[in-house]
Amino acid sequence: MQPHEDAVQTPSPVQSPPLAASSIMRSLSGSPKPRPGASSILFSPTTDPLSQSELSLPIRTSSTSRRPQSASLFRSTILNNTPPGSPRDASPASTVRSTRSPARTMTGSIFAGTAGFKASLLDTGAADSPGDPLNLVLKSFVPHVAIHASEDVDDLVNAKGFEKGLWELLRPFGERVMGKVNVRDSNGVSRAWEDFSLRFTKFGDHSNLQIPDALAGLNGSEKQSGRAKESLTTDVEKVVERHLSFAEEAFRGTMEPQTPTRMGLDVEATSPYYALYLRRLLSGMPLAPHESFAHPVACVMAISSRNPNPIEALHRLYTETREGEKRYPVWVDGEYLRYYILVHDEENSDISKSMALFEQMKRNFGLHCHLLRLRSSESAETDDDSIPLPRSDWMTAAEELADIEESETKEDFEDPTRHIFESDATAIRTFVREMATQSLIPTMERNISVWNDQVASKRKGISGRFMSLSKRWAFGGSSRSSGIASSSSNYDASGFYRPDSPEAIMRRLADFAFMLRDWKLAMSTYDLLRTDFQNDKAWKYHAAANEMAAFALLIMPQNMSSKTRIETINQMLDNAFYSYLTRCNSLYGATRCIVLALELLRLRGGSGIDEAVRWGIKVLESRLMGKIGDALLKERMAICYASKSGAGSQAWGSRRRKSALWSVLGAEAWVAQEKYIQAQKCLNEARKMYSLLPGENGIQRFEVASDFLAMLNDQVKQGLQVDLLGPEESLVDVEEETFDHDDRRTRRTSMIIPLGGTTAAGMETAPLQSQGDVSGPSKDGFG
Repeated sequence: MQPHEDAVQTPSPVQSPPLAASSIMRSLSGSPKPRPGASSILFSPTTDPLSQSELSLPIRTSSTSRRPQSASLFRSTILNNTPPGSPRDASPASTVRSTRSPARTMTGSIFAGTAGFKASLLDTGAADSPGDPLNLVLKSFVPHVAIHASEDVDDLVNAKGFEKGLWELLRPFGERVMGKVNVRDSNGVSRAWEDFSLRFTKFGDHSNLQIPDALAGLNGSEKQSGRAKESLTTDVEKVVERHLSFAEEAFRGTMEPQTPTRMGLDVEATSPYYALYLRRLLSGMPLAPHESFAHPVACVMAISSRNPNPIEALHRLYTETREGEKRYPVWVDGEYLRYYILVHDEENSDISKSMALFEQMKRNFGLHCHLLRLRSSESAETDDDSIPLPRSDWMTAAEELADIEESETKEDFEDPTRHIFESDATAIRTFVREMATQSLIPTMERNISVWNDQVASKRKGISGRFMSLSKRWAFGGSSRSSGIASSSSNYDASGFYRPDSPEAIMRRLADFAFMLRDWKLAMSTYDLLRTDFQNDKAWKYHAAANEMAAFALLIMPQNMSSKTRIETINQMLDNAFYSYLTRCNSLYGATRCIVLALELLRLRGGSGIDEAVRWGIKVLESRLMGKIGDALLKERMAICYASKSGAGSQAWGSRRRKSALWSVLGAEAWVAQEKYIQAQKCLNEARKMYSLLPGENGIQRFEVASDFLAMLNDQVKQGLQVDLLGPEESLVDVEEETFDHDDRRTRRTSMIIPLGGTTAAGMETAPLQSQGDVSGPSKDGFG
């Protein structure tokens, strides 16, 4: 939910620093200011609880108060109504506000389930809703651009306060390209996108490198590769756990006599912790041979006006991208776009000489060049034309975890927020847009056209299908029944396809089409590759092709019945999940595949919601996630069922009881981890769902269920005790919504429960299972 002030304000070119972090630091570094109406114990359920407490945090002796500078590290989750990447955050490219409605599932129910499958998911508000899983999918599968700078450029940028060089300076600006970006599909139809993104990476940084299993065994790095696979998901769990612990510590000792929240789970907006989990999971996309999303589409080679031999320096940088020690592995196509930058020092260099050098660069290297004019001095916060440059929203989990650990152990830790001059920000935005619209996207479109005509079209024709059949059956041999691929296969014994093989080219074709949002071409190419990879027994390739084919089919509109589409998607997801988990032991691939598919199915509505929960249960049964992911997923499944609309005045076909059950399971998981704020939200959501059921479906007749909910409520109440109150009582707001058996009118009361008092009566609002529901657990889909 956005404040009313934000709806009318015009965003600045680079917006203010993180609101959550700044308010927390003010609260932690000084006495809190009283807020109007602070004495009121009860507040409107429509008001965000954490935003109410942001200006009244207590002065505590914890690590939070000792190091207020570290609060900016948690800005993405400290406010429930400010998810990372939202228009209120400080992203330097967030200059366009979404005018679409909040994310909603498509219309449709179990009685009319086909309506939600005839439109594209991009036509919903979820595509433009920051933090929504669909928005995260669109911003994660984007072109990657490597940054390779000379030493003189790094020295210039280091003087501006960026220790990691030019890559650190450019990184936040790629998260949203300024203005509209026109992209043509394979049919020549152009469409403008306002949220196109790039991902800047550091050339030579192979921390996300995923070595094929065959090579890992040969070079003795099998143990190291296994640890990397495991740490990829465990680091995500640790980062989200630190954010949750920070929120618990910050809001547990509130100065006001109120509970931190009476809110339930928000069906319309994604939980900031769940959004953070997905973002860190997707930001760790591996540099692997079976998919080319993390492969560079272009490489930016930069020199400065300080360089005494600029042309020779550019030649040296180009050579290093092909032959140097930092070059990409052999399965990465080396024919990516080279883009050349001349960084002009505005304060110490002559612009006329830089212009002459720039013209010489264009004569030697072509039109893919840019003159970037930057000031060499460091910008201070007190400068008139200084603006904050926030940290990237798409840093990896390992990076964020290292920053958080440094803030906890380093006594002189400083706020990582950097400042730049407004003229520098304008110059960088112009560079990013010019490179994307004039070089990067046209190059990708040209490659798609060439690969589609020269490779894919031949495979889709009669001759191509005949060749595929000959490979599959291997006439004259017995490779079909053997455990290895046939001799005619292009699958290398090392565990990957060579970049010039037809299979690798078609995989890049499909990935390029997916990144440029040409879903139809991407889907048809992935579907063709699924059979080839299965025939070659390239199981990780097979899993990835099924995964992306299911994603494209879920996003794109298509005229087929809901039942047929769901069956097709389920088969793809089942193949991907089995190959990832059983054949390849890839926990990351299996987790990413099912979690994203769950969200896309939920957005489709109707029967897609039941399928989404079914896949979520499969993830829980497979124990792919840790404790944090397990609790977040249970929360999400409660929201899935809550978003299913029924038919008629009685909402026949809705899943309110199941939604309440998953909320209770989520609360139990959070209580076990001592995350009481999240547990209380789940319990409040369970009360809300039970209150929407008819009065005769109360749980007062179910003693075990009532005792269990009362126990959870008591544990949450004790965990949320206000430190500044006396030991006699603790204030806990309980919203009881019961239905009169005769007129079924809602009755709302608010009670102050003494410490140690029972809450079973307050929880007895609806049963976990009514007497009329005799279908049993199997019918409910819970095993």
